[in-house]
Amino acid sequence: MSLNARPSREYHGSHPSSVETARPLGTDAVHVYNVLWGIPASMGGMTTAALRRIRSFQKYGRALSQTILTFDPRMDTDAIRAQLIAQGKISDDVELVNIWPELRARTESGLAALIGESLRAPVPPEVGEVENITAFYDVFRSPRTGAVIRRNYRRADGSLLLADIDDPTLGRRFVLHSPDGRPMTEWRRPRDFYNAWVSAVVTKEPAVVIVDEKKVSEFIHEISDRAFPLILFLHGTHLRHPWNGNHGQILARRLDTIRNLDRFDIVGVQTEQQAEAIRALGFPEVNIRLLTGELPESAMLSGAPRQLPLNSAVMIANLIKLKRIDHPIRAVAELRDRGIDVSLTVLGEGGDRQRLENLIDALDLGDRVELPGYVTDVSDRLQSASFSMLTSTSEGLPLSMMESMGAGCIPIVYDITYGPRDLIDHGHNGFITPWSDIDALADQIEAFLSLGAEHVNDMRKEARKTVERYLPEAAYGRWKDVLQEVEMAHQPEIRGTQSAPPIEAKKLTCEVIPQGCRIEIELERIQPEIAESLELVIAGRKLSTFFITSSVQTSTRRIGHRHFLTFDVDYAGFSESPEETFDVYLRRGHDLWTQKRRVQAPRRFRAVKTGRREWYSTKHGNLSVRPRS
Repeated sequence: MSLNARPSREYHGSHPSSVETARPLGTDAVHVYNVLWGIPASMGGMTTAALRRIRSFQKYGRALSQTILTFDPRMDTDAIRAQLIAQGKISDDVELVNIWPELRARTESGLAALIGESLRAPVPPEVGEVENITAFYDVFRSPRTGAVIRRNYRRADGSLLLADIDDPTLGRRFVLHSPDGRPMTEWRRPRDFYNAWVSAVVTKEPAVVIVDEKKVSEFIHEISDRAFPLILFLHGTHLRHPWNGNHGQILARRLDTIRNLDRFDIVGVQTEQQAEAIRALGFPEVNIRLLTGELPESAMLSGAPRQLPLNSAVMIANLIKLKRIDHPIRAVAELRDRGIDVSLTVLGEGGDRQRLENLIDALDLGDRVELPGYVTDVSDRLQSASFSMLTSTSEGLPLSMMESMGAGCIPIVYDITYGPRDLIDHGHNGFITPWSDIDALADQIEAFLSLGAEHVNDMRKEARKTVERYLPEAAYGRWKDVLQEVEMAHQPEIRGTQSAPPIEAKKLTCEVIPQGCRIEIELERIQPEIAESLELVIAGRKLSTFFITSSVQTSTRRIGHRHFLTFDVDYAGFSESPEETFDVYLRRGHDLWTQKRRVQAPRRFRAVKTGRREWYSTKHGNLSVRPRS
């Protein structure tokens, strides 16, 4: 089957290279929409970083307006906004908009701006056991299983605004109702409903939409008819096991986002390490930018550093397994057994407290390790300590380490993905020890304690100097540059969510090259601009591992209108999944991941062994690659 066998409208969208892109937005004279799922009472690092960026846009920039868009149905929007203003976390001219009160305030004509589809069936009556979540939000559960079968979102007068129904026949249904109770339109998936609202509410021009929230980034990239650039800011790692290298499995909560990275006009990362990991996936790097969170000016030490005993350590971390606080505790015990006295204070709270307290008791470290919980004098405690530790399994760009460096507190940390390598020059402004090696951590602390006072003071100065580039004005400057240069890439038309049939290869060859395998695919009846835009996708059959290869050569033969696509597949992409079988697809750049199509091998194709891999035709005739037996 040829690539154009489906209706022509599905594959005749222009490739970005053949379309004149929109003009840049200019500097920061733009309406900025910041997208979060919600703003919890106890804000984490991602929300805090987003609010700091919003404040910097107000302080240093000239944004025409700033709006925070949220989706959480449990949010008391007015109360949270008042709290944020009172705490100085946003200014009074920043709008905080939540989907549910915004929809409740719309007239029927305003609701009609949300584009859905015609009603598929009448709305069924309410059944099940009802649970009142808020005054505007009810949940219905099955009496038999306890599963949620319906959610009703209501207006202030009690009328039904939207019914989210798990229909046993039709599947999921999101049915929007007019103020007089009449069903107006519906959507089949939550993301389609949310995207319809985003499209209806982002109306100011020129505008840019910045997405921080993982949950939102999974669906917002599907808006293809948008009139605004879309910027994704990645706060943490996208890999399930980042310490194993760049070619591993993608985190489940990041999978939809990472598979569709090229649908964002800009992808902001906080470290060069993460930029390298994204490049390893094979996406064109033209949309990757180094953007960072901010270090508050209050975190910087003012004046000369205090003369401190070297053996006092501090750690800023939630008491959760991800932070592996047991490692520095065990390092303190190891040093005690060597006759070296070190004290450790861990600032934070979390569900791992009891386990850590039990460990402290078991190791008899009650006089050396303190867990005071959340404190309000973090800066003073950092300036009173000599060194800090960080032993997490993974990080984005750890603010806690930046804060300690700003206070002149020397970081002694694991080689964590990501962060330390972007900040620490080993032995110059801190120390990086082998990942997950407690003995090496203890050895480095012991070596640090032997340093002379002048050397340590020089390191403190260098640590403070290093993090100056993360202060708010400098961080804003990076965002300003991005806004000045961002151009909106053309998004091909979305062609539905169902799987497309395979693309028939008229000829298929595989040959060994130094780094892997060269694949040549011959296609016919395909438009030249489409052929030039195709990428080869190699995706794990069971694992969430994939990589993309762009064509290194595209040629055309006039006779028969055939195109020859050549792809060089680097076997490094298989390195973290050596036993996995991978399936092979073709995908047009900027298409949704779900629109990629299997490559159907010619009938006479025989399995080809190239190095450590075998390319073969499955029982359905599609091309796959497996470990060589």
